[in-house]
Amino acid sequence: MKKLFAVLLLAACLLATTACANTDRTPDGMQNVALESANYYLYVPETWIPTSYNVSGAKAHTADNAPNVLATVYYPEEQLTPETYWQNKCLSEYSAVFANFTVIEEGTDATLGGKDAKKYQFSYTFGDTLYQCMQVIAVYDFNVYVITYTAVSTEYATYAADADKAVAHFTFK
Repeated sequence: MKKLFAVLLLAACLLATTACANTDRTPDGMQNVALESANYYLYVPETWIPTSYNVSGAKAHTADNAPNVLATVYYPEEQLTPETYWQNKCLSEYSAVFANFTVIEEGTDATLGGKDAKKYQFSYTFGDTLYQCMQVIAVYDFNVYVITYTAVSTEYATYAADADKAVAHFTFK
C-alpha cells in the first residue's frame, strides 16, 4: 500500500510539474512585437528592435530607414478579399502617394496565421531613395490583416528571410 501511495504521489507531482510548464509559444530566436491589445502574435528575430510607437512591428537595426516589419488591421464596412483590398485600396493609394510605384509580384498565393492570403511585392521612390516592399494580406473575422516588410532596395534581400519568418510564424490568438 505504501508503494502504491508513493507511486501515486510521484505521478501527481509529475502531472503538476507538467501542467505548470511554460506555455510560451514564441519560436526559438524570436520575440513577439505585437501590441498587447492585438488579437495576434507578430514574431520577429530577437535581434530586431521593437517599434517605439503604438504599432505592432520592429526594425532590423537602429538606422532611421532600417528594414522593418509591421502588422496592421483594416476594419472594412463591407466584406473584402485580399484581392479586392489590394485592388480597391492599396493600388490607388500607393500610386497616388509614391513616386515610381511599380508592382513586382501581384497576388501570389500565401498563408497568414493559417488563413489563405495573397502576397504582393512592389517598389517606389521616396525622396531620392528606392524602397522595396512585400505585403501579405489575409482576411480573418471580416477584418483585413496586412504584414508589410519595407526596406531600402539595397538591403531588401539581406532581411527578406527574416520577414518571411515573421509571416510564417504570425499567429491569431
